[in-house]
Amino acid sequence: MLLHIILLSLFAFPFSMALGTLQGSTINTIAKPNCQTRCGNITVPYPFGIGNDTDCSIDNSFHVTCNMTYEPPKLFLRSSDIEIYSISDSELRIGTAVSYGCYNKNGTLIDDFDFWIQLSAFTFSQKNKFTVLGCDDYSFIRGTNGVDFSNGCLGLCSKAQDVPDDGQCSGMGCCQTSIPKGLSKYNVTLYTFNNHRAVFPFNDCGYAFLGEEGSFEFRGVHDLYADSDVVERIESTVPVVVDWVRAVHELNEHEQGYVRVRSLRKFGCS
Repeated sequence: MLLHIILLSLFAFPFSMALGTLQGSTINTIAKPNCQTRCGNITVPYPFGIGNDTDCSIDNSFHVTCNMTYEPPKLFLRSSDIEIYSISDSELRIGTAVSYGCYNKNGTLIDDFDFWIQLSAFTFSQKNKFTVLGCDDYSFIRGTNGVDFSNGCLGLCSKAQDVPDDGQCSGMGCCQTSIPKGLSKYNVTLYTFNNHRAVFPFNDCGYAFLGEEGSFEFRGVHDLYADSDVVERIESTVPVVVDWVRAVHELNEHEQGYVRVRSLRKFGCS
């Protein structure tokens, strides 16, 4: 099983950087003076800033990395491999990851991937939906928003012709559910009822992911095969919406000179 870990260290930052520009409800749409304003097709407004320790962001939790090896260049959250698709005056849209489990005709697990992520300063928006694909699968999304949270979804069907191909998640082969407000971390665990033995001819894999509502188009039974492009399509076209304004408000409300922020961690097992 492959484990790849991105662990960003603890740090402290001066609160005084948050004052002045971010008082009130209006957020700047331009970068600080002498700071890079764009990465590829993306505008990077303050309180975000390109580069670590460049004094371009409000603090290190808002620093982003512009990777110039791509054409066009791509923007990433801090020093991680979490790609940023866009930055608005209250939200980020970042890349998602798909958890999956695939089986052979004998019901033996031949490939799987589980995923969890924690954001130190930001939270996942309720504009996201948790989605499960499969006909023999159920999955839980667990996390915390001050209290422990758990929600689940299941995909069931017995025949390929039962699976609609109208682009909607209706419960047959595709299930969606909501997440609570203020979720700062989550993990996805995927389970199967019968190791896909009864549905193997048309469904050998189950999938689960978090993504913005309305951004995923379910293509019916085509998306239930291991050799389909569903994982690649989801991870390249379905964003996760992240709220960042709350983190700025917390900076403004803090009375001490320094604040300590927990590290951002992204774990995946395959």
